[in-house]
Amino acid sequence: MGALRTPSACKFLLISLVLVGLSSISITDAAKKFHIVGDSGFKYPEGAHNTVRVSESGYSSCEATEMESMNAMWTGNDMYSLGKGDNYFICGIPGHCGAGMKVKIFAK
Repeated sequence: MGALRTPSACKFLLISLVLVGLSSISITDAAKKFHIVGDSGFKYPEGAHNTVRVSESGYSSCEATEMESMNAMWTGNDMYSLGKGDNYFICGIPGHCGAGMKVKIFAK
């Protein structure tokens, strides 16, 4: 597998996002924005990636704070409870977020 390119990375993350227990979902591919109700899970090959819940600025800059990094999940089946409004997640592996492995999820 070669270097990650933005379109492939985005497709990977969009395909890998598993939404659990939802009554409605609407996905806008171009904006990478998800409108959901419920909890969210991420599936990926264990050890190949991780998920880090970050602030809006962390999402924009692809940089997690030390505390956010300490709370990263590496299981390959990461589950998060979503707060109402915007929730931001990135892959904390160097270069992955910059290649597009990040998602903004809006929960009602």
